[in-house]
Amino acid sequence: MKDFSIGNLNDNSKAMNWVVTGARGNVGKALVDSLVERQENVFGLHYGSSQKITEINDSFVTLETDLTMLEDVQRVVKIVQDRKGEINVWINIVGGFAMGKSIEDTLPDDWSHMFNLNFQTALNCCVTILPHMKKSGFGRIINFGSVAAENGMAAAGPYTVSKAAVMALTKTIALEGKENGVTCNAIVPTIIDTLQNRASMADADFSAWTSPGTIAETIIDVVNSDRTGEMIHV
Repeated sequence: MKDFSIGNLNDNSKAMNWVVTGARGNVGKALVDSLVERQENVFGLHYGSSQKITEINDSFVTLETDLTMLEDVQRVVKIVQDRKGEINVWINIVGGFAMGKSIEDTLPDDWSHMFNLNFQTALNCCVTILPHMKKSGFGRIINFGSVAAENGMAAAGPYTVSKAAVMALTKTIALEGKENGVTCNAIVPTIIDTLQNRASMADADFSAWTSPGTIAETIIDVVNSDRTGEMIHV
């Protein structure tokens, strides 16, 4: 086990190296802000093809990459390791949602798009980082599932099925990683309280929604624990 004070990210223990995909989104930004405040080392990934690296401050670096491409993920891991050493925590927030049509009217391209965005990105990241975490004897992976994937959602088949695949992947990684100090869990949010969601659902009860900050703190709490294979509702 690495010399990390799990459960005490607020103290002066050795900083961990985090990778956060979708770091420019609402949840990603909230998580990055919390981690930088705690002086963790954060590498935020956002979509692009240039592999451009931007130094934000001593704790935060952004990388532009295409997570649907396995080769790009492999390059990202090498970049992070060359700069900071082993990656201790990997958070797969990147993904997308789209309403569509009934199952029989959904086009093949709609399925491919959602699977690439939600499942393939998570799969590429997990298969790339897992061997490194297992070798080091420590690792924390968190994916993002969906309540819709548990309950089903009409006219959103590609989204719900792709997220269900992410949740099954999470449970499988948890079983395979437990002997090597690697945990894997999935955050399962309800409606996230963002400006975009408020604009699209203006008549909803916003007080019942989950804030990006709450999700960020939940992620940190899970990383600080030995929980694994869980679908964590927020």
